[in-house]
Amino acid sequence: MPNFLQHPQEMIDLGQSLSKRIDIAITNRCNARCPQCDRTDPNGLGAVDWLPIISWPVEKFIKYFPKETLDDIEEYGFTSTWGDSMMAKDIEKICHYIIDNSKANVLITTNGSLRNEEFYWNLGVYCGERLTIIFDIDGTTEEMHQKYRRGTSLKKSLDHMYMFSQTQGKALSQTILFKHNQEYKKDILDLVKKYGSANHEFYPSDRFENSVPNSNPTHIFNHNKSNRFYFINEKGEEEYLEAADDKV
Repeated sequence: MPNFLQHPQEMIDLGQSLSKRIDIAITNRCNARCPQCDRTDPNGLGAVDWLPIISWPVEKFIKYFPKETLDDIEEYGFTSTWGDSMMAKDIEKICHYIIDNSKANVLITTNGSLRNEEFYWNLGVYCGERLTIIFDIDGTTEEMHQKYRRGTSLKKSLDHMYMFSQTQGKALSQTILFKHNQEYKKDILDLVKKYGSANHEFYPSDRFENSVPNSNPTHIFNHNKSNRFYFINEKGEEEYLEAADDKV
């Protein structure tokens, strides 16, 4: 197994038995420009210039995970924080390969606004209950959602989640909490339930290091901790995200 992957983790499978799970970064490409993401430059919200772009073709996945070893892993997770797996050209082929040649499950985390409804329907029909997709839903309106999920579409994410939920696949959802969306938890829960999410999780952002701006025009940031994360948006204007309250 390639050493640049995370080692399989021992996990409790619903209290029944120990199972092995592995997370694989098959791409670090992403359509989103989330201000606190490691791949996003807070000075303008472009991609950082030091990150080499990778995207695994299905042939590379087969090379590292041949048929005879696929069942050594019980769940393949495509949940990289460096990109969105739906940006990988061969994500559908990779899922098909796992489903066709093993008993393993597949887990994908995505902002959900990539691809189209037909793609999610077909993937869910093919993979069935062995595929779980977690959709990022960070608000009840486009404005609220895109306060953090820059470059994505709430409507597309919801429509894609709903279409996937109509198959045997399992649709889940999650929200990163900030000050601007923390009071809308019930509304978010109602929304994702309407669009087919079987379960929803909230968790506050903890990425508030490197968030205090220096008082100079270059917009370079100090490495201090604050309850605000300052960044320069696409228009060259200063904005900030504010941490959710501790009680949330």
